[in-house]
Amino acid sequence: MKKIAIATTLAFMFTSTLFAEPNLQKNPEGLKKLAQMAGETSPYYRAKKEVFPKDYFLVSQNLPFLVGTALFHPDSKKLNLTKEQLEKLVEMKKTIVPQSAKMAKKVKEMELKLAKNILDTNATPESQAKLVDEIAKAKADMTKAHLNCIDTVKHLLSPEQFKTLLELASTKQRMQKAKAQQAQPQAKKVDMNSEGAKLFQAKCAICHSTSKPTDMSKVVAPAVMGVMNHVKMKYPEKDKAIAFMKDYVLNPSADKAVCMPQKIKRFGLMPSQKESVTEKELDVILPWMFDNFPPKGFIGMGMMHR
Repeated sequence: MKKIAIATTLAFMFTSTLFAEPNLQKNPEGLKKLAQMAGETSPYYRAKKEVFPKDYFLVSQNLPFLVGTALFHPDSKKLNLTKEQLEKLVEMKKTIVPQSAKMAKKVKEMELKLAKNILDTNATPESQAKLVDEIAKAKADMTKAHLNCIDTVKHLLSPEQFKTLLELASTKQRMQKAKAQQAQPQAKKVDMNSEGAKLFQAKCAICHSTSKPTDMSKVVAPAVMGVMNHVKMKYPEKDKAIAFMKDYVLNPSADKAVCMPQKIKRFGLMPSQKESVTEKELDVILPWMFDNFPPKGFIGMGMMHR
């Protein structure tokens, strides 16, 4: 199935260059696996969101991650990759991501151990020096491998392609694009007077907000735009998305969930709504949700490139 999916993507790549789009779509299952492998963050972690495994390189912020950019950046079709180039990048990803994740997991475990040791009355800076050196070496090894990866990509692409790739990877380019999006007219407001909207308000809105929450301490379930963002990543076709949602609302289970594992850990598994909403009502609510969410320009957690 994976070979078929890649072949389909490759075929599409060479038949459509009219619109800016990624060479490949991100696989939600792959993101889930990385999240599961990353595990819990330290209670002292200061960033808003951990980006695993990128956060655990020695140089995590000031070097580009080019394989991911070449494959998944929203404008990566601009690279005009050949079939051979794309196939090699896909193969690199299959090797690099597991290796990086494994090394990052090791670094993270050592860092968490370092943090845990501060509770040990017998621990001193001197006694922890060996562990610090091990962390430093592991991070340095990761960044050396990262530089080798960048060099491989550089020699795989033409000079013009590589220049374009660096532009796509740059923070400045992303900021300019974000400003341009903000300058665009606001997306059309959701019609909250439709039958679907009214039923959603009556049956679903007590937990799922239709706007971005301002006080996260009061949030009891993901907002509808986040829910639909994940649903559409896995089920882009409307009929399949609606069928999935109807089944999940009535018969939820963790193995069916399309959200990140930490969401279920935080909010718990949604209970069955069999006693709260009928299938007939869902036939009105779910198409409305699909048609209106997420709003144009929505960027969910973890969707931005670094």
